[in-house]
Amino acid sequence: MNFVKKLLILGGSSNQLRLVMAANTAGIYTIVCNYKEDCDARIACNFFYLQDYRDREKVLEIAKKERIDGVISNSEAAMPIVAYVAEQLGLQGNSVNGIEMLTSKTKFRELQRKCGIFAPRNYECRDWNEFQQNYSLLKLPFIVKPCESSGTRGTTRIDNLDNKALLRHAFEECFHYSINGLVSIEEFVTMPSLKVIDGDVFVCGDELLWKGFFTCYRSRLAPMLPMMESFPIIISDDDFLIVKDHIRRLFQKAGIVHGQYNVEMYFTRERQLFVIEINARQGGNNIPHLIELHSGMDFDKLLVTTSVGDMSYWEEIKRLDYTLRYITQYVVFSHKAGLLERLDIDPDISRYLIERTDVKHVGEEVVVGMNAGDSIARLVFDFGDAATQQYYIRRVEELIQPVVREV
Repeated sequence: MNFVKKLLILGGSSNQLRLVMAANTAGIYTIVCNYKEDCDARIACNFFYLQDYRDREKVLEIAKKERIDGVISNSEAAMPIVAYVAEQLGLQGNSVNGIEMLTSKTKFRELQRKCGIFAPRNYECRDWNEFQQNYSLLKLPFIVKPCESSGTRGTTRIDNLDNKALLRHAFEECFHYSINGLVSIEEFVTMPSLKVIDGDVFVCGDELLWKGFFTCYRSRLAPMLPMMESFPIIISDDDFLIVKDHIRRLFQKAGIVHGQYNVEMYFTRERQLFVIEINARQGGNNIPHLIELHSGMDFDKLLVTTSVGDMSYWEEIKRLDYTLRYITQYVVFSHKAGLLERLDIDPDISRYLIERTDVKHVGEEVVVGMNAGDSIARLVFDFGDAATQQYYIRRVEELIQPVVREV
């Protein structure tokens, strides 16, 4: 194959493998940079560098040496480096400052306030002493989060200050997961329901693509944990206009001009739109694939092609006659710790099952689902119509149950 463009991809996990495969299909030469030699993306890329992609100067050296035409990732930790290399070489991308406004919980809340958008009161803590000084200034309940992380890892809700051991554990857990070593605390914004407005937005210049939105359902037992993604999104036209307005204002203020971003938000009881976060990357948990199943739109292809300046697919999808499939992904978590014996799926719902990915296998240890990484399996359904989809969404937790033996 005669390659015309070169694309540098930071990270080598299965998530980045998807990008490599999409680039290969599009005829783009792929270079993967990863700190582990044994990684999924290495087998498919054209060239591999064993290099910690968090070292931005080393990555910049590689980019210059290879004369790349674009640089991307879908790893949270890599996105500031992607921006740095793109900024230094004048490639398609965003400024480091703009990306940091999204990746930092503290800077993102500041960005919301600058845009005149609702944001809860919050503080950033560098150590345990600062954490103790600041949490007393907040109303209960409050949320403890890693300042830079993903997948709800370490996130804890604090309802009272009596349990000092829990407070200490929450801080240390978030400190462990935080990429920049900072912990964020903020006042909890009550959710009127367990449904969240979620989705991936694609930005190209001053145009935004909105076809990647869905309804995200949270678990009753762990309400901060995404349990189910369902397409198409259930939202009124008026509310969706408010969503678009808020996202557009945030992107414009941060100077975001390219890429795919995962957003989460909900309307409060007072009808204020609370943007929980904008992740500076594709949605995890299989989201780009679900978008393609639902609409026929390939966000992976869109990301790799536009990153090297090829706008042909971008122009094509703007004219695309979208499909509309009623796709729902249910992420299975356990409500108790132990050894997985089996996963029971009622035949009534299994006839709609089109994909199954087992994260844990029979005999393996499972934990109580608190973070995205605690999942047991991902099950994807095509329900055919809206009424059938809503019927099974209401019953999904009784129809699909992991059987766990306590040890």
